[in-house]
Amino acid sequence: MGMCGLGLLAPTTVGASPAAALEGVPRYDHVVVLIEENESFTSTFGPSSPATYLNHTLVPMSTMDDQYFGTGHASLDNYIAMTSGQPLLPETAGDCAGLSLYLCVQPQAAFSGGRNLGDQMEAAGLSWKQYSDGTTKPCVHDTYDPTSTGADRFQGNGGTPTAGTGAGPNYADRHNGFLYYPDIVGDNARCQAHLVPFTQLSADIAANTLPAFSFITPDTCNDGHDDPCQLGGGHTTPGGLVSADAWLHGAGNVGDLVTYLTSHKGLMLLTFDEGAASDLSGCCHGGLAGTSGHGGQVGLLAFGEDVQSGRLIHTPYDHASLLRTVEDAFGISEHLNNAGSSVPMTDLFVADAHPNKGASGTRGADTVEAAGATGLPFTAAAGGPINPIVAATAWVLAGAVMLLGLIARARSSRRANKRQAP
Repeated sequence: MGMCGLGLLAPTTVGASPAAALEGVPRYDHVVVLIEENESFTSTFGPSSPATYLNHTLVPMSTMDDQYFGTGHASLDNYIAMTSGQPLLPETAGDCAGLSLYLCVQPQAAFSGGRNLGDQMEAAGLSWKQYSDGTTKPCVHDTYDPTSTGADRFQGNGGTPTAGTGAGPNYADRHNGFLYYPDIVGDNARCQAHLVPFTQLSADIAANTLPAFSFITPDTCNDGHDDPCQLGGGHTTPGGLVSADAWLHGAGNVGDLVTYLTSHKGLMLLTFDEGAASDLSGCCHGGLAGTSGHGGQVGLLAFGEDVQSGRLIHTPYDHASLLRTVEDAFGISEHLNNAGSSVPMTDLFVADAHPNKGASGTRGADTVEAAGATGLPFTAAAGGPINPIVAATAWVLAGAVMLLGLIARARSSRRANKRQAP
């Protein structure tokens, strides 16, 4: 049998077609973005993947883009790209290693004052929330104060301080992109209202108060980042795709979330922040100065109304493309930063699809396929759609960004030492 066993399923249309929004993207009442961590496309979706629930249950329910790429090779730069379209910065390209939360946040303000998707949603009169796994209180983060010195302590890996903070040992600030905009983290009332524990999601669904936009981040064990997972006291548990898959099927309850969205004019986009560290492939406009990123091939799954199940596309997209698609889905014509030079992921949506539609078709110049008996015919070459010259350039740019990050951290360390000097 093929990778996903999709040959047993006929492509079907999920829900009725919503009214058109912008640029060919349907208008949605709810959009959910769910991010997993640090896995290559072949590791996640290849025939040897341990993510059996993802591959055998969720993939057949979705439209998959096998040519979706990360922006950079740290966590934070990718989360920033998805929530504001900002390019790689020296600090975020190194996960702000060695920096306090306050010092890490400030550079984002240089881009239109740190304007982000949360700002756009509120300006449009629409609700939004960040649901963070591993927290028990709203607005959980390390100290945000200009006098703070030393590195952000809330970095997961089993070591996040827990006493009275509302953070579990595997909660990481760097996986919560909305924390890094001054007008959110610096406004406690706003932060409390919008950055909430993941456990609140089920209550919001039960009360039919799911916001228009939701961003879901599992903790560093449940998102597959850590392998093995650190549980404290020297105890560990299997991590990586094993733990991520278990969370999607269990505590994450993703299947029921998709069912809810299908019946409530909703869309869910599930992807990974970045690929394997050795994979510098990329595309589109999410990198430095709107150039191609180099975060590697990760793939993306789309679920919901106007999305056909069991369908595969091969169009190059990245995190800036995701942001533009979300903006369009809510009728927001403002496209932030690198999203402004990107294109929306219009071929995820098939407005005229129905159960009797043929097994394959085309949309523009991009091939669209239904899965056959041998499974998904994905392209898994590490080079992706970029050529060797672009790849070499990406190496140089990545090195330059990391060097700038080291310089910034060194300066931060010197400032910290001066503050601590008697």
